[in-house]
Amino acid sequence: MSSSNTSITNPYKGLNREQVLATMMELLKDETRNHLRMGLLYIYVVDSSLLEGTPYKNAVDFICGNIQEVSRTALVLYGAVARAFNEAVCTQFGMTRLQLLLTYKKVAKIEVNSDTPGDTPILVPDSNGQTTPKPFSACSVDELRKALAHQRSTTPSQPIPEADRALYDGYLQAIMSRFPKGSSVRVQMRTHEGKTLIDFQGIPLAEVPTLSEALISQL
Repeated sequence: MSSSNTSITNPYKGLNREQVLATMMELLKDETRNHLRMGLLYIYVVDSSLLEGTPYKNAVDFICGNIQEVSRTALVLYGAVARAFNEAVCTQFGMTRLQLLLTYKKVAKIEVNSDTPGDTPILVPDSNGQTTPKPFSACSVDELRKALAHQRSTTPSQPIPEADRALYDGYLQAIMSRFPKGSSVRVQMRTHEGKTLIDFQGIPLAEVPTLSEALISQL
């Protein structure tokens, strides 16, 4: 069985937009205990038509735009775990460990039983990089992070298509020609899950318009 748990019942179905925000505010009062419920509430907005006809592009914009205390990254994390695992599993293992398990599952390309994820074998590396299988239930957060980092380091990178390389070269030249030599600006290309990504680093806030100008020139 994969980690997609379709048997989870969402208690927040039927709430209107005002009720969603009021409920999220209540959950924030005891955020640590309510991570799962926050995830379920987020999922409800994602899966519903609640935002049709509003200026909000997605559930994250709606919730975080109205409640600044909610972290966008954390909300997506809670939603991913709440969609995959039931309340008993979340209570047993905690949101952080389960989120790391979901990421490990994707990187290592393994199956996870959403009802009994504790049996999932995790390859935990030692100080020499040698791995030993260990059930997820026995892994600490630190061991899960080490296992995930090891998986990422040993996963062969995918070749970058020539067409993407040509686009990258154009963007790189356009960007670097607008910034002085020796600046902190860095442009890098990489692949992730079959997609070619471009990363920008060290862009001074005041120079974001310059970056936008460079990108637009290549469109």
